[in-house]
Amino acid sequence: MLKTFILSATLGLTAATAQAQVDTVRASTLPPAQQAEKLYNSGVAKYNGKNYRAALQDFDRALTLRPDFAKAYYNRATTRYELKDYQPAVQDYDQAIKLDPAGFTAYFGRGQAREALGQPAEAEQDYTKTTEVKPDYAPAWYYRGALRFEKADYKAAKADFDAAVNADPNYAYAYHDRASTERQLGNFPAAVQDYTKALSLQPDLLPALLNRAAARRRANDLKGSLTDYNDYFTKKTDNPVAYTNRGATRYEAGDYQGAVEDFSKAIALNDQYAFAWNNRAAAYHKLEDYKNAVADATRAIALNGQYAEAYLTRGHAREMLRDDQACQDWRKAAELGLEVGTNYAAASGCGSE
Repeated sequence: MLKTFILSATLGLTAATAQAQVDTVRASTLPPAQQAEKLYNSGVAKYNGKNYRAALQDFDRALTLRPDFAKAYYNRATTRYELKDYQPAVQDYDQAIKLDPAGFTAYFGRGQAREALGQPAEAEQDYTKTTEVKPDYAPAWYYRGALRFEKADYKAAKADFDAAVNADPNYAYAYHDRASTERQLGNFPAAVQDYTKALSLQPDLLPALLNRAAARRRANDLKGSLTDYNDYFTKKTDNPVAYTNRGATRYEAGDYQGAVEDFSKAIALNDQYAFAWNNRAAAYHKLEDYKNAVADATRAIALNGQYAEAYLTRGHAREMLRDDQACQDWRKAAELGLEVGTNYAAASGCGSE
């Protein structure tokens, strides 16, 4: 969220008056507009100190004294946003916009509040209005791009992220999300380039490191992918998905024992992670450890009875153990959508049962 405006103007009192009168007397003698300004400044200071409830009270009192105070509506809206009072925040942004239609921050703030309310279409309209009022305001392009990404409009999302980085060449998150959009469009070298730029701007942006690893893997740069995963694990070691993805990369590189080790780490962190169980089963199969492959695939199926790939994996391992139940597993995989299961069953001479 944007920071609120801090007024630099002081109240219109002489030094002599300020020294001669106590605060309560001074405040009572101020005209309503100046009292509102004083309360507004107090609210801003409290907001910046994260004392949101007290700030809200000051903005309330300021608006009672001066109902046409656009900045007070705006700052009360931002305060309500911080308090997660999103609908009242929208109402205050409405008033701020009515009083000052040229204020781009109110459109942006209302977009943020509407997004928090689960109103993406309305939020997108507000971000669009922000870009019209303030074309060089990078966050508006970025957040509209994120909404378009979420609805799989990747070309439009990329155009917005392009505009965001043009407006702010140091916007690490915009480079990161443009890279993710490039991945969705199949442009893996461009994705790697943007993730690299994001990391150069913000070296601690670990999702960019993981995502670059994934993009390099998709571009068949397994060595580069593993380098990124290894770098990630020097900084964070509690992510089961990351271990699973490095394990999959090792599997593709033919390092099946290393893959088993990574899938085991993922399972140790989350023993409900069916995907890791099935992947370890596949790695055990490559190592010709068929009993463990069956056991792991069975565990994956226990966690997700609709896991077609796990039935297929178990079928392959059972075939190597000369277990007739392989046919049953292949048929189940086909029933769940993997038609290749039917082909395996037919090739192995399974009956119609």
